[in-house]
Amino acid sequence: MKLPNNTGLPFFAYGIFKPGQIAHFRIKDLVENTKDAEISGSLKERDGIPLLIIGQNNDNIQGSLITFKSGFGNDAYLRINQIEPSEVYNWKEVILCDNSKANALIGRKAGRGSSDYEYNFWDGKIDPLFNQALEIVETIYRENSEFDWDYKPLLNLQMGYFLLWMSIERYASLRYHLGSDVTHKINQIANEGSFANGLKKYVHRKYEEEIFDTRNPETKIKLNPEDPSSSLRYYYQVRSNSVHRGKTVPRDFDILKNSLRELLSIYKDMLQEVFS
Repeated sequence: MKLPNNTGLPFFAYGIFKPGQIAHFRIKDLVENTKDAEISGSLKERDGIPLLIIGQNNDNIQGSLITFKSGFGNDAYLRINQIEPSEVYNWKEVILCDNSKANALIGRKAGRGSSDYEYNFWDGKIDPLFNQALEIVETIYRENSEFDWDYKPLLNLQMGYFLLWMSIERYASLRYHLGSDVTHKINQIANEGSFANGLKKYVHRKYEEEIFDTRNPETKIKLNPEDPSSSLRYYYQVRSNSVHRGKTVPRDFDILKNSLRELLSIYKDMLQEVFS
């Protein structure tokens, strides 16, 4: 996506880049100041992200006016561009309700695959995948903590684990890039301090527990709280491995149960830190 025509203007943020939202960290060190602001327009939502529409169904849309440090406008807008694909947004110079000028991301083709957003402000904290979904995962874990040879607890735990990873993938998309390369986005979680801290806090299994890639049995992946990258790959491989039959099923159950408990606890701490 091209940069705004005037990168010296402040940025009107109404979505993931607002202070306290999931992607604000990308620009935080370049911010001079922020203040509450409003713009006349409407909000739609597509795939969990907000789209600002100017000139129809006008309401006072709430957001933050972010002024960047002198000389750092280009850098800040480049960072924003790195996460926002041009298929979703265009830059536009807008007039806010107080008549000040700013750059804002305007939704492209907003009528396609989007729905009207019911509020005049957007808050990623209330995303169902960050709230209700995790409550369901906790319930599944609690009600399926004992192994049974009818496979139902194992299958239920796998269902909960898939739902947990749906939430994590949403998190990675909003935080790192809205594009389709899921693996690249997820891998960046290993660099987050809260993930590394969570491993040390919640993982009490023996170090370097290993699992194998069922598609390539020569590939083994280790869980080690001192190695976030390997541990993240371990948790993702647990998601990818299918349910087996036979004498190894109790071990598969224990691996899945422990991974669900640990990763859920780590992830909840990550969300709390991001949205604080």
